[in-house]
Amino acid sequence: MKTKNLLTLLLMLLALMAKADDMQVVTSPQDGCFTICSSVSADKCVIVSDANEAEVVSTVVTCLKSDLKAVTRKTFYSYNTVQEGKNMILVGTIGQSTYIDQLIADGKIDVSDVRGKWEAFGLQVVDNPMEGVSKALVIFGSQPRATAYGMFELSRMTGVSPWIWWADVAPTIKTQLYVTQGRKVFGSPSVKFRGIFLNDEDYGLRPWAAKNMDKNLNNFGPNTYGAIMELLLRLRANTLWPAMHAGSRAFWFEKTNIPLIMKYDIYMGSSHCEQMLRDNEYEWGRNGDKFGGHYNDDWVWHSNKEMIKRYWAIRVGESRGKNAIYTLGMRGVHDTGINGYNTTAERVAALTEIIAYQRQLLADSIGDPTTIPQIFIPYKEVLDCYNAGLKVPEDVTLMWVDDNHGYIRQMPTQAEQARSGGNAIYYHLSYWGSPDSYLWLSTISPSLCCYELSKAYDQGIRDQWIINVGDIKPAEEELEFCMDLAWDINSWTPETAYLYSRDWAARTFGEDYADDIQAIKMEYYRLGIASKPEHVHLCHFDFSNGQIEERLNQYKELVAKVQTLKKRIPATLRDAYYQLIEYPVIGCSDMNIKHLRARQSFLYARAGQRDLALSYAKQAQTAFNEIVSSTTKYNTGIASGKWNGMMDYKPNNWSYHLMPAVATSSDVSETESSILQPEITIVAGGSYEAASNTVRTIQGLGIRGTT
Repeated sequence: MKTKNLLTLLLMLLALMAKADDMQVVTSPQDGCFTICSSVSADKCVIVSDANEAEVVSTVVTCLKSDLKAVTRKTFYSYNTVQEGKNMILVGTIGQSTYIDQLIADGKIDVSDVRGKWEAFGLQVVDNPMEGVSKALVIFGSQPRATAYGMFELSRMTGVSPWIWWADVAPTIKTQLYVTQGRKVFGSPSVKFRGIFLNDEDYGLRPWAAKNMDKNLNNFGPNTYGAIMELLLRLRANTLWPAMHAGSRAFWFEKTNIPLIMKYDIYMGSSHCEQMLRDNEYEWGRNGDKFGGHYNDDWVWHSNKEMIKRYWAIRVGESRGKNAIYTLGMRGVHDTGINGYNTTAERVAALTEIIAYQRQLLADSIGDPTTIPQIFIPYKEVLDCYNAGLKVPEDVTLMWVDDNHGYIRQMPTQAEQARSGGNAIYYHLSYWGSPDSYLWLSTISPSLCCYELSKAYDQGIRDQWIINVGDIKPAEEELEFCMDLAWDINSWTPETAYLYSRDWAARTFGEDYADDIQAIKMEYYRLGIASKPEHVHLCHFDFSNGQIEERLNQYKELVAKVQTLKKRIPATLRDAYYQLIEYPVIGCSDMNIKHLRARQSFLYARAGQRDLALSYAKQAQTAFNEIVSSTTKYNTGIASGKWNGMMDYKPNNWSYHLMPAVATSSDVSETESSILQPEITIVAGGSYEAASNTVRTIQGLGIRGTT
């Protein structure tokens, strides 16, 4: 009998635990639920936070009110004092909110699995939390930023996408909202610092910011960066490397940007060629502070040491007391080799002295450098110096770099993994450089991201993940996947990551459209693996005529699926659908038609096959015209012109984005002949007949969809 009672009690406890884990936001009341709003107009909760909370808490309280209004079409109010007789969403940080601390002291909430942890937070429905209040939804965080994440988790639960503003993903209207009883806790993230690098921003983000966000500056400014930082919090990210090309107004130079750091509680960092939070392209020798007189010629440590020291010291002083991650070392002014040294040995000696000074600067200006986040990026010639024996302080994080195309070529050794500073990765979803750039569309699949980043995590790269997103758009899904994986490395595996598109589509557009969108995205990524739209002109694969026809037919079928599904998408989500699905697919299709048909037009012209040659030339021209018109629609034809300047179909006027040459009548040979082409056989990696039990097949990789 005693055993049976014990078993019954255990089952009851397990049931209660399951119920707690299943806390949900629902649209009809359930026993013991918390009411956000009901069909009775006056029956809605208020939001309460302590006036002494960090600024990021009040920042996100404002966002939460806006999100709830977007869902319910009702206005919500926030207070710094308890409103008796009102159900409340009580938000606060452990140790900083008197309300949260009192609930802990009274035994109303248990925060033992959150307190003292990095960015941990929880949500809990509490009965009679204090006198005059019958029920509260309590959101508590271990740090202010964690409290902010907790509020955005509630937004997600109500159906608000992180892309509500950045991709116009309108939530489904719900006139009633209730939170079921229970408790929901999020522990510390898998990766400590998670964020983005705004890079190669000249053709999208900067012109858009100048036209729409910070018109007074005609450039980047606080309105642009505020919107970006809010997006980061919605994605549970915490780190930003700001735009740093020559034409981009430097983040720290524009002093109105600096208050945003604490308003959004975001860590500011900088790239491998921007040491100590300086933006050399803008701030050294050309613009900005007018340091240096001859640009790169004066950026030489051994001959201009005192000016360079002052240059760095001013920025470290400005960043004191702010969230900052300092990049150590030195390179050329903009992604070039360090100046003034001829051999690796000379560079090692110089970098040793430079890093010692930078560390001393941090010690003198801020405090113990072993407690200050710092990174060292062994990249290009600096990698040679590192491999030649350059000593990097133990507490500094080593940041590794992928091959610029999503494949990580070097992992930390066991000794490097054991360093107290840990390891990081700088990973590309967008790239400008040799041998091949890709700035227009985003075609690196979640499967590839997961395969590479999970491998990196297993090899000890757990301290920072920085994703090069270019202009942010159109890499929305891929960026969200990287941030989701960085938050919880166990949320997806390389074997399951192909399903992410369905999960993302269900959250973004709704369950009714998720299967169709996943099928579209899987084919979009598969075709992009064989050749990115930016690379199809390069003939990385020497497509035969038969393979060209197969590829273009597959794109034709894909576009048809996109257009068919579009008819079912609710009107409120059509702008989002255009940005996230329609434009990328149509753009990829037209880019392939443009280049492959242009190539074929000359092939058939040389063979004297006039009709086909001119037909293919016309198809190429039509495809180019469609790219131009669809880009115009992106910029001015959706969302009331909100994205004007964001999308450029011809970044940097690179020739492959322009109209290629096509055959004309004068190119057609007078003698007609047949076209002989070698047979090209493509064997997909997943097409094996037998394999050992250690071989894994991963969907979403390889030119046939599995590898």
